[in-house]
Amino acid sequence: MSQHEPPQKLLVQDASRRSDVEAKQLQIQDLLIQLDADAVLLQDPTNIAWFTAGADLYRCTTDSSRTSIFVTRDARLFATNAVDSAQIFEREAFGLGFQLKQREWFQPHQDLISDLCRGRCVISDSGTTDTLGAPQRIASLRLPLTELDTRRLRQLGRVATYAVEASAHRIRRGMTEAEVAGEVSHRLIKRTVTPVRIQVCADGRNERFRHWLYGENPIERYAVISCMARRWGLHVGVCRTVCLDTVPDDLADAYQKVVLMHAAGQCFSRNGAQLGDVWKKVRRIYEKFGLPSEWQRADQADVIGFTPGEHQLYPDSTVFLTAPAAVYWHPTVGPAMAGDTVLVQHNSIQFVTTRNLWPTLTVQVKSRSVPCPGILRIPSSSTTNNHLRTESDSETVQQSLPLDDEPVGRLETVWELDVSSDRSVFEEDDNAYSEESVLE
Repeated sequence: MSQHEPPQKLLVQDASRRSDVEAKQLQIQDLLIQLDADAVLLQDPTNIAWFTAGADLYRCTTDSSRTSIFVTRDARLFATNAVDSAQIFEREAFGLGFQLKQREWFQPHQDLISDLCRGRCVISDSGTTDTLGAPQRIASLRLPLTELDTRRLRQLGRVATYAVEASAHRIRRGMTEAEVAGEVSHRLIKRTVTPVRIQVCADGRNERFRHWLYGENPIERYAVISCMARRWGLHVGVCRTVCLDTVPDDLADAYQKVVLMHAAGQCFSRNGAQLGDVWKKVRRIYEKFGLPSEWQRADQADVIGFTPGEHQLYPDSTVFLTAPAAVYWHPTVGPAMAGDTVLVQHNSIQFVTTRNLWPTLTVQVKSRSVPCPGILRIPSSSTTNNHLRTESDSETVQQSLPLDDEPVGRLETVWELDVSSDRSVFEEDDNAYSEESVLE
């Protein structure tokens, strides 16, 4: 290669993703055998992200039905249009063993699907024409999570938590809820993470409107910041509370109670536990502190994964937690809300949204120490020299929170590799796509 010739760019196969997809192909095979069907059609972007180990079709299509995945017992295929195929195969799903069937963008996608389904017994997550709808059976395959999923959840948890906490640290009196939401969104998007839902509730607004997002209202005393973030199709939730100068008595009292429910929920979210049984333990704490009906005012927790709510916690839920699984606990008491995501493993739980640079309350639950977020208090510079302190003298509080971007490693796959004369580093995929690849 000439000294002045730019290095050649070659696409790199992600071995961990390929292995994950192969394992999910086996799950599809088992489902087809159970239902005596020939193929599965996936059109929901949630299921497509799951099956492809993270392809995000929201980034390249304008209609969720413009790209589908067709899976038989021994092959997998993208059915899409000529506009999106290059991005799908070179950026979203390179080297994952998919074939391609495509049409021009102006040709109906349903005609392509009909061609694939003709003469076959096909089940789908959409129930579209020519298929048998089985959305719940297909959705059940998304849990438990895989080893790749759990590794990514931990990384996503660090990014989402940092985005919320760094934004909270910057709050000053008079900033609007929307301004803070914009800062959280900025910190997520710059790391290629999608903000699914951001809530910034000033001065107790969430006590009346539990699912309030944000508005042009200025923050005068305190704010509750909650965020649900998505990357690789996976979701993580986190919530934090920040006060300016002093913590109002009603908020302090409510927060002391809500962290007890929060800690209990996290502690009892164990592998094999039935959600209804976990809820009974949390509900007893509500009752013990004279709040028997408080839980009825807002939802309490969700099993999350490739959706923000794979299973919602209900009092009579019969769903069992099967590790690995992620649970987002977000109980509320009056104006107070606590929120963290825990990863349920076979013999333990991991706190994926807990960091050392935030005030922490340690709650003892049946001899177990459960870390819970405290309230960050930002005193005025005239009285405290900008040092961060909490209302509890027993807490050791960090004096500063880093405001620049926290290094957590690259979130996007390293898609391209610069090479010179050594082409052996490029692992070629025998199933690389061509315009006329078809399933036999």
